[in-house]
Parts: sequence; structure tokens; C-alpha cells
Amino acid sequence: MQSLFLKGTEFTPEFNYEVENFTIEISGESNIQKNNPFYTSITEFISTIELAKPMRLNIEFKLSSICRLSKRGLLFFLLRLKELQVHCKTDVRINWHYSSENSLVKIIGEDLEYMVMIPINTIESVITEVPEEELVASL
Repeated sequence: MQSLFLKGTEFTPEFNYEVENFTIEISGESNIQKNNPFYTSITEFISTIELAKPMRLNIEFKLSSICRLSKRGLLFFLLRLKELQVHCKTDVRINWHYSSENSLVKIIGEDLEYMVMIPINTIESVITEVPEEELVASL
């Protein structure tokens, strides 16, 4: 088994699975179009992880925006994680990061937790923006 990295686009988030520590991170914008296979692909990838029968799996969601179709894809992804948890007795730990300025992302995480019946730890992330002058000065 090997790690998997999918670079994010303007519509899909970045997906990073690190096999060494059994960690998945999904981060960025999630505004998929109707026929985008992103969530189907990562949901199917869980079968590859399942073959390793991991004792634990850590998932970090760091999404800045989520559209309705993305929420549906996330639901099926989480349902597949729930199957992994039940069949392999894997300790699945999910952290759902959200910006204090975007309560909708937090609400979607809470809704998904309720629908899937899997614990999701919501974490308010502080986004600190560096003034443009400081960025230029550091170059």
C-alpha cells in the first residue's frame, strides 16, 4: 500500500493520504460539478485502506466552502468510513476544522455527524492573514 495525493482544483479539494501514519487530509474548496468523480474516487479508495486493516485512521477535514453536491459526496465518503470502522474495528477519528467566519461549514459537519452516526470533532480554526506588505518584505 502506498500514499495517495490528489491536487486540489478550483472545484475540488486536495486529498492527501499518508500511509505511514494512516492519516487522510481533505482541504480547500469543495464546489464540485454534477459529473465530477472526486468523491466517488476517494470513497472507492477506502477499499484499498480496508485491505490493510488499520487499527486507527485519522481524518482531517479543512474545507473552506462546501456546495450541496459536495455535501452529498462527503456523506457517502463518511458512510464508507463507518463501514470500515464496523468491519475492521478501526478506530476512526475525524476532526472537522472550520473558520469562525464560516459557520455553514461547521453546521454541515454537525449534520453529517448526525446522519452517519460517527463522532466528528469540530474545531474552530483561527485564520491569520499576513498583511501584503509583510509578504513582500519577506521575499
